[in-house]
Amino acid sequence: MLLARLLDVLIVLVLLVYFVVGWRTGILRTLGGLIGVVAGAAGAFFAIPLVVPLIPAPGWRMTAAIGIALLLILAGQGLGVALARALRGRDAESRRIAWPSRLLGGVVGVVIAALASSLVVSSLTSLGSPLLSQAASGSVVLRGIDQLTPDPVEQGLSRIRAAVLDTGLPRITEALGGVDSSPGAPALEGTDALSRASASVVRINGTAYACGQNQSGSGFVVARDRIVTNAHVVAGVAEPVVDTRAGQVVTAKVVYFDPKADLAVLATSGLSATPLKLSDPLEVGDRGAVDGYPYGGPYTSGGAQVLARSTELVADIYNDSRNAREIYTIAAVVEPGNSGGPLLTASGRVAGVVFAESATDDQLGYATTDAEVAPVVARAPALTAAVSAGHCTRG
Repeated sequence: MLLARLLDVLIVLVLLVYFVVGWRTGILRTLGGLIGVVAGAAGAFFAIPLVVPLIPAPGWRMTAAIGIALLLILAGQGLGVALARALRGRDAESRRIAWPSRLLGGVVGVVIAALASSLVVSSLTSLGSPLLSQAASGSVVLRGIDQLTPDPVEQGLSRIRAAVLDTGLPRITEALGGVDSSPGAPALEGTDALSRASASVVRINGTAYACGQNQSGSGFVVARDRIVTNAHVVAGVAEPVVDTRAGQVVTAKVVYFDPKADLAVLATSGLSATPLKLSDPLEVGDRGAVDGYPYGGPYTSGGAQVLARSTELVADIYNDSRNAREIYTIAAVVEPGNSGGPLLTASGRVAGVVFAESATDDQLGYATTDAEVAPVVARAPALTAAVSAGHCTRG
């Protein structure tokens, strides 16, 4: 909590500084520098997950991340101010600034500084640092900024960054289950049970330093302090970080890892989310929901319909072998970051684990069935010893 309070104080100081700067210089004089700040923060948003995993010394990674953020933001601000001065000309420097311009400059300064702060902290937490993730989760100021930021904006930023980072979601070219196209994802039929279940769907972040990449996916609680996800989400990650919709952040260890079935179990300590129960097998035509955190962004829930249930030969996460697995072919929007999330029934029970999308139809996805998941869930409470998380694959 101390780190969260310190982070709050730091962000408030940044907001006050930019309000004062905006008030003193007015909207026109401030705008160039503020645009530069946003450009620098956006650069940090992309650069940090790309550069930091390449640093071999663990002790220097967070220092480097903060240094990159400060360097890019200050450079962006300096360039923005210089460009604005060049465009205004010297005569503009001596003109008196009206109070509406001062007020607008201060307000715009606060808004842009808040967005820049959110971008930088978001990029830092995506590295899977437990301390920073916990501080960000406990930050009252960041929570307020996030609540005021529209979900489409957050999702858009996550999608943009995913374009240059590892997506992790397998893409299948075959017509599994004999289905080669989707009729379209159905509208979500929300229920109270689905709403309650969403509290047990978690986001998982971590850095696979051997591959120099950040990895993000979803998972769900199946027993006290036990989470099921895809093996490819945590492959090569030493210490995954788990966060819930309620804002709780905990570190985890991998206690089960099966690259052939693409399933993993994480063990945590003190996780408060309620375990989800498994459902009976679904039939073709049954509807439900795909829950998760696409692109490592905010939580989403979308409608899903079973198009086929079949046993197929599916490649393992390393493409070394093909193994028989029972899967659902579903009409749903499955995106990078949905990996490891649950396919839920209307009653809020888990019918399967989402693991792949179609390479030819963006509303066709695949989930491992309860038949594959049930034995793993049954073993989960007794799994306590850390196991190897395999090796990562470069995205």
